[in-house]
Amino acid sequence: MKLRHIEVFHAVYLTGSTSGAARALNVSQPTISKVLKHAEDQLGFQLFDRTKGRLFPTEKGTKLFNEIEPIFEKINDLKVFSQKLASSKKGRLRIATAPAFGVEIAPKALAAFSKLHTDVTVEIETLHATEVIKALRDNTIDLGLVFDAPHAPGIISKVIGKTVFVCIAPVDFDLPGKGALHLKDLKGLPLITLNEKSILGRLLAKQLSNAFNGPVESRIIIDTYHIAKRLVQQKAGVAIIDKVTAFSGDVSNLQFREIAIDLDISIGLVTRINEPLSGFRKDFVDILSAGIESYLHKL
Repeated sequence: MKLRHIEVFHAVYLTGSTSGAARALNVSQPTISKVLKHAEDQLGFQLFDRTKGRLFPTEKGTKLFNEIEPIFEKINDLKVFSQKLASSKKGRLRIATAPAFGVEIAPKALAAFSKLHTDVTVEIETLHATEVIKALRDNTIDLGLVFDAPHAPGIISKVIGKTVFVCIAPVDFDLPGKGALHLKDLKGLPLITLNEKSILGRLLAKQLSNAFNGPVESRIIIDTYHIAKRLVQQKAGVAIIDKVTAFSGDVSNLQFREIAIDLDISIGLVTRINEPLSGFRKDFVDILSAGIESYLHKL
């Protein structure tokens, strides 16, 4: 099927008539009928049954529509992208960050960048590390900011900072001992842990399991460290999270203790290997890197 066939078939399927499709596509009804017949001739089967002036999809027509619908959505996305590209004076920057960077680090960098480049459209979303890598490979983002970037073909990672794990607990919770905590000290406490879908989740689960000499008994298993932090503030338990998340945003009703483990968490900027950063993209990375260095220095 040609693209024109797909467009006409989609419109007829949704409107139920050639006249409705003609209005939707702003063309004449004879044009719709001609394109639809040509599509059926090329396919070798009928797409619609004609009954009392209405068109009802055949079984094969319905199956074809189910396959075409995702393609049509992509076409619409392309139209939207083209319109944005046409209206943009200079360009656009598409970014994905791990949730930890979405509270302070990324917004501050974007605010500074937008003042420097008023003619660049910025799109930002929060994703987990594996989702960021997939988005890069699918060319739906230009760069990503993640913890411990996974290795992937065609993707390059540059470490622009490092952080550590810390323990957070309600301000009135009686944590064992004084000073830095050892992981074994946390055994038996009401732990809130990150699931093992993420790199940090798997890394920490392994460390805890070794320290406990057995499986980790979590009270609550969550998806992001920001949720863990909010749960701790609600006195639902204690958690081990990255230091960036721990000190980003609201820190009320929390106490913080260092963790005595030799485990740094790298902060990585990930991009496609065949697209070196230049122009306004490099400006953003420079602003972001400086912001991360300043932020980590304060922690």
